[in-house]
Amino acid sequence: MATDLSSHYVFLDATGAAATVAGGDAFWSQSHDDLEKYGRGWLVSEYEFASDWPQWEMHPEADEIVRLMSGAAELLLELPAGVHTVRMAAGDACVVPKGAWHTVKVIEPCRMLHITMGAGTRHRPA
Repeated sequence: MATDLSSHYVFLDATGAAATVAGGDAFWSQSHDDLEKYGRGWLVSEYEFASDWPQWEMHPEADEIVRLMSGAAELLLELPAGVHTVRMAAGDACVVPKGAWHTVKVIEPCRMLHITMGAGTRHRPA
């Protein structure tokens, strides 16, 4: 069955099973207890961005893989030594370290694939 990764996540659980779940606000607005059932699996999603992210985010439980499918962007990583900028072109991928706050500055409209463990994800304004 085809899945639109911009509106749904594919959730890969610890047993190797995959399920499609509503993504975006529908996912993140669930209660803490409901989100915890997804805490030890991986969320796969893909989004288009025409403007900079309005927030920073952080995944405390695992690294995140970000792949730029098209366009151009800068991935900003807040690391102990300061903010590190990774300029990305179509086809590039980057591993965001566990616990690193990160955001995206759009250079040209882009599409990004994200693979992350959702447990404990936090957001703060950019």
